Amino acid sequence: MPPPETEGPEWLNLPRIEVAFLMILLLTTCLSTFCAYQANSWGSIQSQKFQEASSLRTQSVQAYNDGNTRVLIDVSAFLAWIDARSRNDSARAEFLATRFTPEFKPAFAAWLGLVEGQKAGTVPDGTPFSLPEYRVSPREQGALLEENATAAFQDGLEANANSSDYVLNTLLYAIVLFLCGVGERWKNPQLKKVIFVAAIVLFSIATAMLLQLPKNF
Repeated sequence: MPPPETEGPEWLNLPRIEVAFLMILLLTTCLSTFCAYQANSWGSIQSQKFQEASSLRTQSVQAYNDGNTRVLIDVSAFLAWIDARSRNDSARAEFLATRFTPEFKPAFAAWLGLVEGQKAGTVPDGTPFSLPEYRVSPREQGALLEENATAAFQDGLEANANSSDYVLNTLLYAIVLFLCGVGERWKNPQLKKVIFVAAIVLFSIATAMLLQLPKNF
């Protein structure tokens, strides 16, 4: 007597379209999970970058305030020097000049150099504050911090866009999962094929979008 035939795994006895539904279902489940992970990861980066931008902007404002305070000190000292020169009080003018801040002295010297070779005591036009030699380091630091804050904020916006794109992909895969779940149980063969084609189209679109998105591991 011939040996009794042993039945193989149950999924081997399923119709071909049922196996195709199972394969799409498996792939979609894996990819949708990956999309959910990426959306959460980019969301964390967005929060981190926005916090970084906020911190940098706070530091920038503090640096600008410090710089503005130094400018006010320089302006007050310069006006006092002008007053002394207008009164021909050379001793007071020289005393005030020695009290200028280190950042103002180069600009003041360059300003006086504008009338070099002219009559002694001639006061140049304008002020030292308009010359490139006048540089206040806290204000420059504030400008740099503002640039860094803007860059961090832009990175946060990009991370937010990436997170939104992955959420959209997750929704598309969720629709594919729904179609696979419905298609497997539908009795009409023609309608089942239509559902299968729709699932394949949506799966292909979502996967093509996924391949183009940046990944964060």
